[in-house]
Amino acid sequence: MFGRKKKKSVEDNRTEGPPGRIVRKVPELMTLACTATGNREYQQDALYVSQSKKLAANKKTRVLAVVCDGMGGMADGGRASQTAIQMMVRGFERVEKTPGLDIPLFFQKGIYAIDRAIADFPKEEGKGSGTTMVACIAEDDRLYWASVGDSRIYIIRGAQIQQVTRDHNYGLRLKEMQAAGQITKEGVMAARHKEALISYLGMGNISLMDINTVPFQMRFGDVIMLCSDGITKTLTDRQIQTIITADEVRLEQRAKALIDAATRANTYSQDNTSVVLICYQERDIK
Repeated sequence: MFGRKKKKSVEDNRTEGPPGRIVRKVPELMTLACTATGNREYQQDALYVSQSKKLAANKKTRVLAVVCDGMGGMADGGRASQTAIQMMVRGFERVEKTPGLDIPLFFQKGIYAIDRAIADFPKEEGKGSGTTMVACIAEDDRLYWASVGDSRIYIIRGAQIQQVTRDHNYGLRLKEMQAAGQITKEGVMAARHKEALISYLGMGNISLMDINTVPFQMRFGDVIMLCSDGITKTLTDRQIQTIITADEVRLEQRAKALIDAATRANTYSQDNTSVVLICYQERDIK
């Protein structure tokens, strides 16, 4: 996806500061989050992110980030998204310091458990509940992610931005059919309901999920963004990248800046909007 760069050691990042002082650069996973209801009556998004953490040379440092978007067309989507967050966080707290943790397997087991729990909610007028979910665990400078539904994860590296998750909707099935020669490009363009979800937590028999088994190697300056579709249906990839890398926007304010930009761009019908950022950076310690 991106080019490779030699890893820096946690041990030897020292620079000379003022006379008599040594400034040591320490890797850090800085985390930010922001959410807004938009023009909707209810907030059905939910999110969680660990506190920012400095990396230590002698132990694993893990950070969890999760964004869920409860499905507004189903009963109690807000409860579904909150349940998904709570179960994922409780699971992470149990294994956060486990040596040799198999993170992809952790995500897979968590998705199955959450799917079953939401599917067992009492039905209202025959309708079930559901939510999308994107989640990341940063382990030192390695990144793992999981996705169900059409919330997204992006990696921003300087002037580059790349979506690393797929939208699990009918449009994905149509593209697969086109690649297999079962439908033409014109047929795909003409098809209706392309945004209808084909995978979400609460189905009860979930099978479609994206989990990366080989971790992504982060570089200093990389920003990982998890977001609900309130961001991506309003802002373009280029607008997102511009806001995240803008010099005039303080790093600590960039999650809120994304929410504010989406709200300004769609004052009439803005959906619930949530964003979490993980910034892999160096911080000076004197």
